[in-house]
Amino acid sequence: MSRRLLQVGVRLHPDKGMFRVHDLGADPTGIQAPPPPGNHLLSVGYDQMWIGSLQDDVEITLLLEEWDGMPPPSGQGPWEQEAFSELYLRGAVAVAGATGEPVLHGVRLAGGVGRYHMAVRARHRAEIARLYDELLDRFRDGFSASFQAALRELHGVEHYLVQLWPAQPTGPLRVIPDTPI
Repeated sequence: MSRRLLQVGVRLHPDKGMFRVHDLGADPTGIQAPPPPGNHLLSVGYDQMWIGSLQDDVEITLLLEEWDGMPPPSGQGPWEQEAFSELYLRGAVAVAGATGEPVLHGVRLAGGVGRYHMAVRARHRAEIARLYDELLDRFRDGFSASFQAALRELHGVEHYLVQLWPAQPTGPLRVIPDTPI
């Protein structure tokens, strides 16, 4: 049975409707960078991925977990969307907004350097976007105290779970003899 090795929770603003989970050395503008996700949940590159939100003015909750093997099904209730992929990480993982603002910088991974399986799960993406639009229709002054109070109630409701665990080698193990051939 797999064990959870790390669990970190943060709140962040998904700048431009997205945020990035990445290796510390990943270049968001480099050739291996993925395109923005648009309305999709994920867009994945070699050592980084964009996770898409349907809005950018309401804080979201992100829970990042490292496991020593494939995690059991999440006991946190139903998820509306999920996607699976792989990333190459050099022993640490970071989270940043689209503008490069670091949210988590260099969380050390017990699994070390290598490829990691990723499970990304989301809930309340469409609901929060709809509720935010309704808020804008109801209040014409976005700076009013009543608008700000209603907006605070939406913060943290859109929820993402990112689970990662080391990918096992997919090919046969190579045995190198001790004696020269």
